[in-house]
This record gives sequence, structure tokens and C-alpha cells, in this order.
Amino acid sequence: MKKLIFLSATVIVCSALNIMYGAAQSDNQPKDARAAVNKFFSLLKSRSYPALYEFLPSDLQRQITREQLSLSLRRLDSFILIERIEIGRVQQRGDFAVVDTTIYGKLKKPAMINGEEIKEGRVAAQQFLFRESGQWKVATADNRTQSYFLKRNAEFSKQFQITQPRFEFKQKDKWAVLGRPPKLER
Repeated sequence: MKKLIFLSATVIVCSALNIMYGAAQSDNQPKDARAAVNKFFSLLKSRSYPALYEFLPSDLQRQITREQLSLSLRRLDSFILIERIEIGRVQQRGDFAVVDTTIYGKLKKPAMINGEEIKEGRVAAQQFLFRESGQWKVATADNRTQSYFLKRNAEFSKQFQITQPRFEFKQKDKWAVLGRPPKLER
């Protein structure tokens, strides 16, 4: 009888672990582009840098190690505190997507621009995503990565409305555009 109870308890515990593992796996693998962007920025904000590596396309993973990515993001974190993200329009066609985002942050050390101290800013930018091996990958690490992605996927920019990033900072409680946005190569 004790063996039967032990066996039943073992089966129940193993089943529970499998269910929890399956739930954790599905949480780590977002089902749509919006969820992938949310998960990516949630990991970025919580400084879970090694986990962000899984969102990089395999081409980029061959160029940078998990440790290099973490180090680079730690350096960025020493300057900027990412506060929140707003997700706007999602354009999705098959295995490709473009997600409009606005990312808000604060400078850890305020900067002087035109004689005024700047503490916070935001960037309106599109996140390019594609499915690789059934998982959404974020292809917008920087302008170089975006340009590389657009060159390799010429049809991508024809399928979606692509906009340039817009950088703004708060000046006298109003948002002001910071310089000219960088031009993306197509």
C-alpha cells in the first residue's frame, strides 16, 4: 500500500512539474510579435541580459556571444534607465512583423543641451521581427543590424510601412525632437 501511495505521489509530482515546465516554456516562447516585443523589453528592463540572447537571430548569434551581449547591455545600463515601453501598431505578414514602439527612459547622469539640463527621453522606433525555427526573433539591435536585415530581406520593406526612429527629450515639460534621425539603408 505504501508503494502504491508513493508511486501515485511520484506520478502527481512529475505531472505537476511537466505542466509547470510546459507553462514556463510557453511563457518563454511568445506566440505573436506583440508578445515577443513585450517579453524582450521586459527582460531588458529587468536586466536579464543573458535571456535576451535567445531573441537574437542566429546570424547575429554567430557574430556575438551571450557574454558580449550582456557586457554591451550593462554598459548601456550604466547611462540609461529604461522605464517603460508603449506598443502601438503591429504589422504582421506571415513570418515577418513590424511593431511600432515608444521606449521611455531616464539618463542616470543628466546632460546639458542648449544650456538646459536633460534628464529624460524617449525614442519612437519600429522593431523588426521574423520567425526563425518557430520563434520570433528581434532584428533591430542597432542601425547596422537593421540595414543588414533589410538588405537580406528585400521584400520586407515592400510589405510594411517603415518609419525612421524619432529621438526626443523632455524640455520644460514638453517633448522636443533631438537632432535628425539616422537614415536607414534599404
